[in-house]
This record gives sequence, C-alpha cells and structure tokens, in this order.
Amino acid sequence: MTTDPRHFDVIVCGGGPSGFVAAVAAGRAGAKTLLIEKYGFVGGMATSAWLGPISPMHFGDERVIAGIPAEFVDRMRLAGGSTGHLRCTNPHGSGAYLGFYDREYYKWTAIQMLQEAGVELLFHSFIAGVVTEGDKVVGVETSNKSGKTVYTASVVVDATGDGDIAAMAGAEHTVGNDHGVAQPGTLMFDMGGVDTAKLKSYMDEHLDEFEWASEMVALQPFSEHLQQQHFVGQGFLDVVAKAMAADELYLGRDSLLFLTTTHPGVMHFNSTRIAGLDGRSAESLTQAEIEGRRQVMSVSKFIIENIPGFENAFLAGTGTQVGVRESRHITGEYVITGEDVLHGRKFDDVVVRGYFPVDIHNLKGKEGYQGGGVWADPEDSYDIPMRTLIPVRLDGLVMAGRAISATHEAHGSLRTQGGAMGIGHAAGALAATAALRGDEPRATPYPEVAELLTRQGASLRRDPAKVEAELEAAQKANEEALRDGKITGLYFPEGALTGAAPRL
Repeated sequence: MTTDPRHFDVIVCGGGPSGFVAAVAAGRAGAKTLLIEKYGFVGGMATSAWLGPISPMHFGDERVIAGIPAEFVDRMRLAGGSTGHLRCTNPHGSGAYLGFYDREYYKWTAIQMLQEAGVELLFHSFIAGVVTEGDKVVGVETSNKSGKTVYTASVVVDATGDGDIAAMAGAEHTVGNDHGVAQPGTLMFDMGGVDTAKLKSYMDEHLDEFEWASEMVALQPFSEHLQQQHFVGQGFLDVVAKAMAADELYLGRDSLLFLTTTHPGVMHFNSTRIAGLDGRSAESLTQAEIEGRRQVMSVSKFIIENIPGFENAFLAGTGTQVGVRESRHITGEYVITGEDVLHGRKFDDVVVRGYFPVDIHNLKGKEGYQGGGVWADPEDSYDIPMRTLIPVRLDGLVMAGRAISATHEAHGSLRTQGGAMGIGHAAGALAATAALRGDEPRATPYPEVAELLTRQGASLRRDPAKVEAELEAAQKANEEALRDGKITGLYFPEGALTGAAPRL
C-alpha cells in the first residue's frame, strides 16, 4: 500500500509567527504536516518586515502565553540570540514586557523546531488557488520554480495574516473597521553606529519631549555579547514638528518611535506611517513600498542630522517588505469584540488567552495616541474561544493569526506577535486533533483540543500561585535593577518605583 506524498493531515499556509508555531504544534501532535511559505525563511512579519521586539506574552507580570511560543523565545535566549522577555518599567505604548531578538536566530531557531517536529517545509512558494469540494477546503495549489502543484489535506490552516486562503474559498469576512478602513502600515528600519548611551542620557534629561518612554528590566540572564541596556521611546515631538512645518522632513506621523535591539550601537525604528494601505492588493502594496521608502530615506537623514547620539550613524537596513497590521477579519462561529477584550471576558472553549491593550494606530492622521490613535488597557486577561478560529460555513479550514474572527477593536489587541503565536498554537492543536480524529474542525470536541494544548504547555486558565511567584520575581528584579543602577527609575508611571505589576 502506498500513500500519496502530496497528501497531508495538516497543511499550514504561511510561516509567520502564527504559522510556524501552528505547524510545530500539529507536528508534535503526530499529524503529517506541511508548511508552505513564500520566502526562503520563516518568521513572516517578524523577520521579513523587520519588526522590533516580540510583544509581551504577559498581562502585567502574569505570563499568559506559554507552551511552544515561550519555548521558542527561551531557545533563542539560550542560543545567544535573544534577551528573553524584559519587563517594561512603563507599559504604556509598548506593553508590559518586550522580547528582543536577532532576526537570523529567529529564522534558524524556528526552522530547527519545525524539523524536530517532523514538519515538511516548502519555501519560495505562493498559494495560487484553493481546492474545494462544495463548502469544504481539501487542498491548495502552489506556484513556484517547479511549476504548479496541488497538495491535499484533511485540514488546512490559513496563517497568511490576510486570510488569503479563506478568501479564495469564499469565506465571509470584513475588512478593517466598520467603514472598511484598516490600520496603517509601516516600513521598519534600523540605524547602526548609534551612541545609545548618549541617546539615553538625552531622554533622561528631556522627558517632556516624549509622548512615552520606558526602561527594561531583565528577569533572566542573557548573552553578554548582546546589548545590555534596553529602552524604548516615542517622541522628539518639537524637533519633528518644526522640521515638518519647514518642509525639511517627509514623514507619515508626528514623532519618532525607536527601540534598542540585541546589537550594541543599533537602534530600531517603528517610525513610518502609511495610511490607506490595502494588504489584499498588490497594487496598493507596491505604492506602500514606495511611500515607505520615501519616508525612510527622509527620516533617516533627519535623524543623523538632528537627534543626539546619531552623529556617526547610518541607515543599516529596511524590512524586506512593508509591515501590514490589518486587512481581513474572517467571520467565524464567534466574533470576539472590543468589549470582550476590555472587560476580560472568559469563555468555556478558550484556546488562548489575550492580554495586550487595544492598540489602534491613527488611521488617517499623523498624531499619536493623544490625537487620534487608541491605547486602552483591558481590565483583565481575556479568553479567545475556539469558535473564532472556525470560519462559518466552510469546513476543512482553521484560521490562525490576526485574521481570526474579530472586530477592528478586538483585533487591535490580539494582532501583536505574542498573541499571534498563541493563536497559532491553538490553530495547530485544533487542526491536528480534527485531522487525526477524521472530524471537521467545528465538530472536534473542545476537551480534546484543550487537553492537547495543556499537554504542550499552553496556559488556558490562571494559576494564582504561579502569578504570585511571577509578581514577586518582577518586584525583586525592579529593586535590584534600581539598586545596581541598571535603570534610573524615571520611567515608572506615577512615580511608582517598585510596583510589581498592573492590576490583575
């Protein structure tokens, strides 16, 4: 008896933060799994769009994203390619923790985990079409150097970020907000040759020029070869305003958002804004790439000429592609809302816990959170139910990442990298369980999915004893960092120097 080498239990389309974690989860569960990726590496926006640090996997000091995503970050840290998660002294604008990483370590660590899980990889391949039988997705057609090939599967996971597979299959969906407007895009870039100590000293002495800023506190050791002092800031408001008024700076926002990186002397900038980007359209993406590079070339020159610490700096590189924050929201059996997020709602079929504030960049204007953007903290961590991963009507398909069933407001929270990884873990577990049982995802018993996720280390419920230990560790780390002069204490909100955590 022979088996079809082009048939799999699970096919994951897209190797970004959500997709590669989904594939690892499915492979570890024993499902024959194929991961299809358009680039020659994995990581998606985290590596191709040159994102900065991984957004927190924490609500306050409570780690809510565990399992495979947490293992991934720790493996990078132990390999010398990441700081692990550092605590932000001021969570406004950045979240409670940030995990800095080297993009090459990210790519290689993810590939190692995929191969260890027995996942088959197919790089340099686009999805040219979806194979359906009625309302059931049964496979995908790829287009690459080898031509066009059809691969079939018991369950397909859409981890494209934009819901491309679901859309090809005719899934119901919305785009952006109630008016069809999505969050703006950003072309990320790095600057090398930076005197980070001089930049940090200027921040310390001119806090009134910044909308927000934060220092970082390490709770675990990381490689001595990496940048040791970490901080983030959004500001230089006056100098940017004057330059834009004088037509000396071309920029889509009114401030500079910058962060340290794993490498000494290298700063990361999340400082361009491309409004009106439609991530579903090649034509729109083309114009966004051109617009993003116009902004990068203008702002990098401006930074060198005007910002302390950048006198001998240079533009070290830009993302391979423009970063897309939002496009389709595939309508599922439940649509998670902003109210669910902000009120920390819990669900009986929770497959991943959410934690991040509702973070919506100004959709049309240049102003930050004080002039058109949204930053709203949830009352508590919230649950993302399994039903949000299952499109209405369509069988054989599971959604992963930022395209799950959510409103524009809820998406503003769950879209960040740590959340996408957690959703990917859930999607991989659901897809594998359904495939190995021979069930459709919507008919798969929730307890079996929850049991697999728990076995793979995911956190589906709060553990009070664990939270207490995490709070104590965070407070101790804060106090030690202050005592040892690793942080100034200037950036704690409301002057609280050692308050261990936001409310739980």
